Amino acid sequence: MTHRQNVTLIYDAALPRLPLMASAARRTFRRTVRRSVRLRLLPGTLAPGLLLSGVLAAAATLAAHLPGMSVLGPLGIAMILGVAWRATLGLHARALPGMVFAARTLLRVGVVLLGARLDFGLLVRAGPRVLVLDLLVVVIGLTVMERLGKGLGLGRGVRLGLAIGSCICGAAAIAAAAPIIDASDDDVSVSVGIVSLLGTLGVIGFAVVAPLIGMGVQRYGLMTGSTLHEIAQVLAAGAARGPAALDLATITKLTRVALLAPTLLVVGSLLRRRDARSGEARTAGRRPPLVPAFLLGFLALGAMRSLGAVPATWVPLLQTASTVAMTVAMAAIGLAVDLRSVRRIGAPALVVAVAGFAMTLTVAALATAGLRG
Repeated sequence: MTHRQNVTLIYDAALPRLPLMASAARRTFRRTVRRSVRLRLLPGTLAPGLLLSGVLAAAATLAAHLPGMSVLGPLGIAMILGVAWRATLGLHARALPGMVFAARTLLRVGVVLLGARLDFGLLVRAGPRVLVLDLLVVVIGLTVMERLGKGLGLGRGVRLGLAIGSCICGAAAIAAAAPIIDASDDDVSVSVGIVSLLGTLGVIGFAVVAPLIGMGVQRYGLMTGSTLHEIAQVLAAGAARGPAALDLATITKLTRVALLAPTLLVVGSLLRRRDARSGEARTAGRRPPLVPAFLLGFLALGAMRSLGAVPATWVPLLQTASTVAMTVAMAAIGLAVDLRSVRRIGAPALVVAVAGFAMTLTVAALATAGLRG
């Protein structure tokens, strides 16, 4: 779905919340909105939507520090709050331009700054066992979830969103992939919600099952780090078994995070070729870029951090700025979600996500079967 189509859907979904207006007035309203988006929008026009998204993002950040909420992460909580706000209180027309700006521009800014979290040196330092395990989980998980989702009739945006979020790093990966896979706001909402839920259940499951089956610390660290969705979930699960399990789980998870960049490059290239063969790129009037500008920025910042060109004192600041921008963007995306659409795709999406999680657990279990410590 193009950005123009996405903007139209956001505004069309919000129109029933506005006072009744004649069809001609509705068409005029849409044209005005699109024109304002093309003109990059005046700061005063953006303020209401940005303020609402920012307030929800701040509430999500605070909520993420509450007991039991950290495993959801601020991005997932922000999206949930946005969905809840729209479902209960509706939206004012003045909030919509700022929402579009946050969901598109701030999201891309956040993805670029997310590069500060990358450390490609981990792919070398982690050793062959961790790297091979993570590669198996990512490649097999993506393949299985993509094919199963396609077989169940899920759209490309939601099935790839679920696959990338499940196999790499949860909501942040979904947000980074959304512009590349043309995921709609409903696709992102469903993907983030399901991935957050399953990852949280996974933390509980590991805590309950691992002692019962006598899972060793080394195997526990490798399995939690290679299968759980969010970094916060991995930290919570690893800490439950002590420092050794936490360290191994963290390095395994961060190696998966480092695989986000090559994964997005490969997926973007494959989708571009597929669209070119089907003629979708030509009907849009121009060929899409081989590598989107924001992804180039993401890769460049990751490479600079890996080479030590980014001062160590800057890294936490850049990571915080990325989290803030992406949390505001996720709140805006939640505000744009139509729950009717979510209900239509929710059940098949849940099946794909559960099957994908089961597959990654199976792959990790087989790959670590010989470990006793």
